[in-house]
Amino acid sequence: MEKLSRTGRLEAAEEAGLLNVSNMTLWRDFKFFEEQGLALRTHGGIISAANEHLSFNCISKASDFQKKIAKTAISLIPRNSTIMLSAGTTTLEIARQLISSGRPPITIVTNSLLVAAIFYKTDFNAILLGGSLRRNSMDLTGPLSEKNLDELHIDMLFTGCDGAIPEEGFFTSDLSMAELERKSVQRSKTVAVVTESRKFGNSSLAKFASAKDVQTVITDRDLSNADRTMLEKSKIRVLMAH
Repeated sequence: MEKLSRTGRLEAAEEAGLLNVSNMTLWRDFKFFEEQGLALRTHGGIISAANEHLSFNCISKASDFQKKIAKTAISLIPRNSTIMLSAGTTTLEIARQLISSGRPPITIVTNSLLVAAIFYKTDFNAILLGGSLRRNSMDLTGPLSEKNLDELHIDMLFTGCDGAIPEEGFFTSDLSMAELERKSVQRSKTVAVVTESRKFGNSSLAKFASAKDVQTVITDRDLSNADRTMLEKSKIRVLMAH
C-alpha cells in the first residue's frame, strides 16, 4: 500500500516479479484493496483511489441493478470510439467497470469530475468539459460546457435520467443539466439512456430528449411490459440487464 500511495499505480506483472509471488496471489491482494475502497482495477494492475480533492466512496453506492446496467452498456461500446458519459451514478459505474474490463482504451468525454478522476493514471483519453461547478454533484454545466461540445463529435452518449415517460421523453431535475444534455444528444451519433426501471412513470422539471432522440434504453428486469412496449413502438431498442 505504501508504494501504491506513493506512485498512484501498480502493474501486476512488475510487482509479481519484484515480490517473487504468483500472479494469482497478487491479484487476490489487488482484489482485497479494491473491496476496501483503496484501489480501482485497471487493465494490468490497479490505481489508487486516494485523491485529495475527489472522493471515490460514492462509487460503492451503485446498486446491483446499476452494476448490471453498466456491464451491459460496456458491451455496446464500439472499438476506437469516442463516447460521452454524462454525470450520474450509473455512468460513474460504467466508468469504473470500463477500466477493469480489459477493453482497449478509448476516448471519454464527460462533464463529471468524478468520472474524469476515474481515468486518472490510466491509458484512456479523458476529455473534461469546462463550465460552472455544481458542487452537490461535482459536475460542470453551463454555456462553456455547451460550447466545448460544439467542437466535438461523439460516437455514443450514455446518460441517465431523473424521470422517463415513454410517450413523452426523458427528464432531469436541473435546468442547466437539461441544456447540456440536449446539446450532448445533438452532438452524438447514438444515444443510450441508462437508468433503473423505477424512474419510469415519473417526469421531472425539464425534458432533455424525446423518444425519437434515443436509440437504446438499458434498464433492469423490473421494467413493466407496458413501458417496454411503448419504448419499442418508438423504435427504441430495450435491453434489460441481468
